[in-house]
Amino acid sequence: MSNDLRAKVRSGVLWSAVQNWGVRLSSLLLFMVVARWLSPEQLGLFAAATVVIAFLNLLSEQGLGEALVQREEITQEQINSVFWLNLGASLLIVGLLWFVAPLIAALMKLPELVPILRVVSLSMPLTAASFGQLAMRRRRFEYRWLAKTVLASTMVSSMVALAMLFAGLGVWSLVAQSLTTAAVISALLWIRPSWHLTMKTDFAATRPLMAYGAKRVSTSLLDFANTRYIELFLASTLGPASLGLYTVGVRVYQALMQVFSSTILEVAQNGFCRLSADRPGLIRAYFQSIAATAAIVMPVFILIAALAPSLTVTLFGARWVASAEVTRWVAMLGAVQVLQVYNGTVYNAIGRPGVGLQFMIFKVMLTFSALFLARDAGLQVLLQAYVASQLATTPLSFWLVRRLIGVSLTQLFGTLWPYVLSSTFMALVALGVASLLEARGAPAPLVLLGACAAAVSVYLVCLQFFAPAALQTGLRFLRPGRQPTAAA
Repeated sequence: MSNDLRAKVRSGVLWSAVQNWGVRLSSLLLFMVVARWLSPEQLGLFAAATVVIAFLNLLSEQGLGEALVQREEITQEQINSVFWLNLGASLLIVGLLWFVAPLIAALMKLPELVPILRVVSLSMPLTAASFGQLAMRRRRFEYRWLAKTVLASTMVSSMVALAMLFAGLGVWSLVAQSLTTAAVISALLWIRPSWHLTMKTDFAATRPLMAYGAKRVSTSLLDFANTRYIELFLASTLGPASLGLYTVGVRVYQALMQVFSSTILEVAQNGFCRLSADRPGLIRAYFQSIAATAAIVMPVFILIAALAPSLTVTLFGARWVASAEVTRWVAMLGAVQVLQVYNGTVYNAIGRPGVGLQFMIFKVMLTFSALFLARDAGLQVLLQAYVASQLATTPLSFWLVRRLIGVSLTQLFGTLWPYVLSSTFMALVALGVASLLEARGAPAPLVLLGACAAAVSVYLVCLQFFAPAALQTGLRFLRPGRQPTAAA
């Protein structure tokens, strides 16, 4: 890897981290306020609308943004064509949604969903108008400007949401937040564009992009169905209140996964693509990425699972304590997922998105089957069935990477075991300290703080004992002038 590319990747990781940590922290703080004002039914209602709109946004984007990033050479005409394809698709979908919103609401047994769906869908053309600008900024590793843009939109939209929430407008404050976010991001990107739109198009030359995008969007849609279908399932079977409890329970997990995906994986996709012809370099980058993630990110999820009750009460209030079990299960799932997600990045980097597509088809079938079999059970059993179905495909995911690029599973185990064992001891200490503090009547924030302090200390001591160089290897990508970053 050249020094120039290494510097771009490191800068991309840094500014992507600034953007995503800022956005997710702001969003989490806002959600903490919202959770204290809205009922589970109201939160569940908006969550249902969000799932539908997120699904439709995937359709309108068509995977073309990633195709622009992945392509070695791109022309002005191709970028223009992508813009018009994205915008046209979004306008068509919005028009159709206004007519079919009652049908969607009826299928989900949520008649109050109709006006929310119709209004929040207006964010789609605004979002689609920014797809091309976002892709070109990422392609050029201009994550600093993206960070400033997204953070500004988050601040403005949060203020709008809070003003409407305090005015008593309830769930419509969240609708306004979605619209404001899309409008501000699009406006800022077009005020200082990375490319200038013209009427010159070349749709014939865009076909290779569409072919790549079709495979990527198919995989994304399947991944969406795999991870978000449970929300629609809960809304239609157990009602919006259960969906509200689930929404609060997965909030921290989703925030961390989104930060991880956007901060590391987005840049990793760029870096891995540049190494696709250098197989030994790609394998080294893969192991460096997994080592860094196992050292830093995986223990966070394990600690969240151990301290789910005190974390839930501290962040969202005692009224949401029933969501703690949701948090615990999805956090345990997240600890595995953050290691597994690099596999999909490798499939795409070597130009084999079809492998990821086939894998996701199998995964979705397994997930749907698990939820169907547990359809008559309550929220906790449904959640356990969902988590089990996700974890069941993990061995296959790593086997595919071994087959495609020659990753040694023995070496992978040798890389991971110090972190896994240290995290296990950390979780046991966290549970013990939390139980001791709770027995003495300590409030939830104090329980959380004390248990976290003890757990982190034990984790570092264990890691130093089991593998003295492991932590330094995991943190190496944060130090300037060292080896390639986790995304290298």
